[in-house]
Amino acid sequence: MLEKLNPQQKEAVLHDKGPLLIFAGAGSGKTRVITYRIARLISDRKAEPEEILAVTFTRKAAGEMKERVRDLLSASDDKKKFASRLPYIGTFHSFGAYVLRMDGEKLGVPRGFSIYDPDDVTHLIKGILDDLNIDKKQFNPSRIQNLISSAKNELVGPEEYPKFAQGPFEEVVAEVYPKYEEGLRSQGAVDFDDLQILPLMIFTEYKDVLDKYQKRYRYLLIDEYQDTNMVQYKLVNLLAGKNRNLCVVGDEDQGIYSWRGATIKNILSFERDYPDAKVIKLEKNYRSTKNILDAAHSVISRNNERVEKKLWTDTDAGPKVTMFEAENEREEARFVREKINELKTEETALSEMCVLYRTNAQSRIFEEELLRNAIPYKLVGGVRFYERREIKDMLAYLRFFANPQDELSFQRVINVPPRKVGQKSIEEIAGAAESIGDGGIGSGLMFLIIWGTTEKLKNWREYLPGIEVSDDLLIEIEKSEKVKVLKEKYSGLISLFGKLYETSLREDVRFLIDEILEVTKYESWIDDGTPQAQARKENLFEMKVVAEKYVELGPRDSLIEFLSDVSLVEQDLDDERKEEDAVTLMTLHSAKGLEYDAIFMVGMEEGLFPHSLSFTSPSELEEERRLCYVGITRARKYLFLSFADCRKTYGGLTDRIPSRFISEIPMELVDFVTK
Repeated sequence: MLEKLNPQQKEAVLHDKGPLLIFAGAGSGKTRVITYRIARLISDRKAEPEEILAVTFTRKAAGEMKERVRDLLSASDDKKKFASRLPYIGTFHSFGAYVLRMDGEKLGVPRGFSIYDPDDVTHLIKGILDDLNIDKKQFNPSRIQNLISSAKNELVGPEEYPKFAQGPFEEVVAEVYPKYEEGLRSQGAVDFDDLQILPLMIFTEYKDVLDKYQKRYRYLLIDEYQDTNMVQYKLVNLLAGKNRNLCVVGDEDQGIYSWRGATIKNILSFERDYPDAKVIKLEKNYRSTKNILDAAHSVISRNNERVEKKLWTDTDAGPKVTMFEAENEREEARFVREKINELKTEETALSEMCVLYRTNAQSRIFEEELLRNAIPYKLVGGVRFYERREIKDMLAYLRFFANPQDELSFQRVINVPPRKVGQKSIEEIAGAAESIGDGGIGSGLMFLIIWGTTEKLKNWREYLPGIEVSDDLLIEIEKSEKVKVLKEKYSGLISLFGKLYETSLREDVRFLIDEILEVTKYESWIDDGTPQAQARKENLFEMKVVAEKYVELGPRDSLIEFLSDVSLVEQDLDDERKEEDAVTLMTLHSAKGLEYDAIFMVGMEEGLFPHSLSFTSPSELEEERRLCYVGITRARKYLFLSFADCRKTYGGLTDRIPSRFISEIPMELVDFVTK
């Protein structure tokens, strides 16, 4: 195992106890170091597999790490016994979901909790604004959502928020925030922020629970530490507090996500937090040519918030960086297209070429140019699989059956496919539910109770596990005149949801999906004979393929695990790369973690890149420079930088000046091209 490592990598892998900080430059083999370190800890009996927790930021990265560790542990007979017992390797969100499933009840979170995605959250906020008679056009629900998310990640709860609210908009947020939290809890749901904040609350408030996890996970490995936010930082340090066997791996030069709460200060302050930490720098690059690495260093070295390091390679210098000055954006697009054709002639695959831009709006001109010249391309950023309508409909059914308190999911599917249940009917059903008890109950839960007490009179409670319904409430439901009307008027609907719910208790998730499709005749409803309908059917089939992996967990557990994993799916850009040979178009932020033979960085102009919004903030300008560094270091062999003398903007044609990043690259590394 150790023979394949360079001296610095070997030192990191062999480090035994205590805090370890690994500065891993772009293309320096950090994944190899992490996986070899995990495998070595296990094979050398430093730790049992169950005593290791490894956390990264994407499901794809976690999956790759898991496979690599399994392969390493299967490589020889004496290690094979470990290959079936792997450490916990996952994302922060998946680990948080695991903690909540195990111990969330301490905060009143049910085991079968729903995870609301951004669309669900927006829907919930819109409903709150309607209840408060607040104009949604004046107070944008998405912006309210973002401000609540920011507050949560700064650990500012709904009680404290009014103290910090400034101006009319934040005053509205202060009014919405507590009702938003009440809405989540009443429906047994959490949002993505809660998957980290609630475990942190559990660890902080329940020392016995924290002690349990500290004892279980003796070794912690955190990937991409420069991308952690304050909540993740606190979680990690609490977990590491007992054994202090914390290994963090990252590169502050690639910290480009401050806009979503990440801070490079976490990795830069690690030695302050752990004065006895071992520090190792991985500077040998296995990806790019010397010219590309020198160009990248000439840009990033001008930042102040960084640790001094320089990537190097023992490969040759490679082609010089090509810099192109275009007359306008159309000429820039033509240049890119011509170079793509040249590289293709030289046998570089289209799939190994990528066009990177600062903003999504820049893609249009390149799409047009590639389309006109019949060059296949793939635009990263289409509709994600789990955001497609038919998938969201099916997930809403499953979420409701997993958690009958999930009113949002029930409301989404009560009339899907159409069952003559219009807005008036929905209001009537909701009104009946609200009239029961002190605070009312959800419409969906009421339907199941009606069905349960009608069909399963003597033992109906076993059909609603985990739902506390008092005898008084049951009597009130039985006596309610409104409920009696509903029983007659919506008997078919009540029976449909009740029987499907019963199926969810005795069958696995794959069977349940089939049953929902069969009983609701959903596939017939979406089949209008168009190619789009066929694509929707294929999406549903693909969903069943995913569900198949959970069948062995049996009833209930397969449903809960499936929904938990689906909710945590992130858009891994590598997964979107199709088998076809096509050029990739994407933003610089989307390119993190990827690599291509040829990179085209376009629109290298002041105001565009670096973006004009960064001009008044030194820290934001440094992040723009880090973004440039990330873009450059995606390239293996060829790097093309281009800018235009003038460009069409909202105000018409405007003159442009080259980006400062262009002038920071020494001319001896550059082939300058003009037309």
